[in-house]
Amino acid sequence: MEILKKLYYNVDVSEVRNTSQRSQKLTSFAKLAKNVKKLLIISLIRSIMFLVMQLGISKKFQKEKKESALIMRKQTKIAAVVSAAALLALGASITSFAAAKGTWMMVDGEWYCYDKNGDVYENTFCSSNGKEYYVGDDGMLVRSSWVEYDGDYYFVNSSGAKITNDWRLTTPYEDEDADEEWFYFQSTGKRADNKKILYKGSTFFFDADGKMLTGWVTADGNDVVNEENNINKDYTFYCDETGARVESGWVYTTEPATADDDADADEYWYYLKSSGKVATGKQANVKGQAFIMGNTADNMGQMLTGWVAAFDNDDDNKIDAYEEIDGETDALPVNAEGIKDVYYCLYDEDKADGHVQKNKWMKTWKPEEAYDEDEDDDKYWYWIEKDGKVFIPETVDATVYKYGLGDGALEIKNSGNQFGIGKKKINSKDYFFNMEGEMVNNFIDVVDTKDAAVIAKGMHYFGGSDDGSMKTGSQSVKDDNGDTFKFYFGTKNSATENKGVGITGNKNNKLYYEGHLVAAEDYKYQTVTFGGKTFIVNQNGSIQHSAVEYKEDGDVLIDAKTSKVGYYTTTGWDKYAVKDEFVDGNDANGELIVNVEEIDETRVMAVTGVYDPTTPDDASPSDAQ
Repeated sequence: MEILKKLYYNVDVSEVRNTSQRSQKLTSFAKLAKNVKKLLIISLIRSIMFLVMQLGISKKFQKEKKESALIMRKQTKIAAVVSAAALLALGASITSFAAAKGTWMMVDGEWYCYDKNGDVYENTFCSSNGKEYYVGDDGMLVRSSWVEYDGDYYFVNSSGAKITNDWRLTTPYEDEDADEEWFYFQSTGKRADNKKILYKGSTFFFDADGKMLTGWVTADGNDVVNEENNINKDYTFYCDETGARVESGWVYTTEPATADDDADADEYWYYLKSSGKVATGKQANVKGQAFIMGNTADNMGQMLTGWVAAFDNDDDNKIDAYEEIDGETDALPVNAEGIKDVYYCLYDEDKADGHVQKNKWMKTWKPEEAYDEDEDDDKYWYWIEKDGKVFIPETVDATVYKYGLGDGALEIKNSGNQFGIGKKKINSKDYFFNMEGEMVNNFIDVVDTKDAAVIAKGMHYFGGSDDGSMKTGSQSVKDDNGDTFKFYFGTKNSATENKGVGITGNKNNKLYYEGHLVAAEDYKYQTVTFGGKTFIVNQNGSIQHSAVEYKEDGDVLIDAKTSKVGYYTTTGWDKYAVKDEFVDGNDANGELIVNVEEIDETRVMAVTGVYDPTTPDDASPSDAQ
């Protein structure tokens, strides 16, 4: 009896973890002992006989002792349990313990599970102390292996216990030559097939073979696969290299349909919302910034950068599509039919920072030139509103021509084409933009206006390329050679001038033409004729009004003294013009003797002979500057 107690308690000490379990075992042992006592002597005799028989077994039979032992176990049934106790007393290495389905027994270092009749279980699970163990075709305990049972797949660890609520990195079932994959086994031990599993706060997806998926994943009902087609915003997700679904985060990767061996495939930034779904369309708040993600079949979920247009294709006042604008699209110009709004998103392909620009100036290339990034191409200033929309005038306030101060002269730009502009007040300053949202700058000649109070006809100056605000009063402008020229533009609307319009005539005793100061160039004094009236100006542009000899280095340049010429001295623009210039040698007011070349008042204007800036042609007001 003491031997049986020792056997019972030393079978698997690790399985007995508390007093309650020990009490249960004592009760089980007491029941068993009643029968054991009666059969002990018989079992001893049978065991001795068995050992004698074993000594006479042939060499061939010894090689198959495992199969013979199995036959013996099936024949002896319950008596084998008692015989085990006898064998232990004789020094044999056989151990046993109770199981849910029956009794476990170790034979030659391997475990087997028996039912109450002593028959060995095969191809099933037996449990012990809350864990389940699988026995295979021969009844032997299976360890560190896949198990297929009742159409489901399980994995048992090195002790033979079924894995539950845990992971295993191994080769797929019955494919040991394949690469190892991650598999997850649920609370029942079943492999997660076509499942979405929440594990420690993260979501994981598994295909029909139980393989954990990474990269793009489609989870539509019970169909969980690595997607090979376009993104669906409702059930396409992205899992990182650990298998965890990305949530509230960015990923930089190729499109789902990209072949694995396509090393040259383009990569894009995608944002996965807190639900794990791919963000599409305008996202107002992604970590404090607004982004625009593609929502068409061709750009679904991709972070859009640079110029982005919002299309309302059916005029229902709802955005149907967001697309990047470039030279390869049909979206140009940006006020083309179907475009409702235009945005500019930061362009930096190296990081997820394509957020919508807001309430600021942006200097960049035109949409059709944006992705060329050719430094030789002109850049223009654009104003972006607080809501992120690029300001584009809705109506034409005036029709204009553009000039630039070249080599000391105003030169026509934009191939001589006129275009429309619209006004925008920004930070208390007036700016004008063409119908593609480009801020106008430099010299602008308004040839037609819808409202003189908005902008009057005449030459205006809107500063250099980085300025754009309408200038008034005295201005100093450098030409392409770095030489400085003086201009004056009206400061207010009045009977004698218009705000922003270049003065033609006398202003503060200086002579201007289309805003440009007319001054002596080649000599200290020269004459210039305006509308039949002659003026004498010095190199500072000051109008002279004295009947004297105007000399340079002792040489008389202009003689207004000999014949005592007179001057108007009016309050009008012609103030100090020479009065009644000598004609045909007979004039009571005297004769102005000029010994130098007269200044051409139009010398600062580009006159080609085929273009009259005062006469608008048939060019479209929407032409770009």
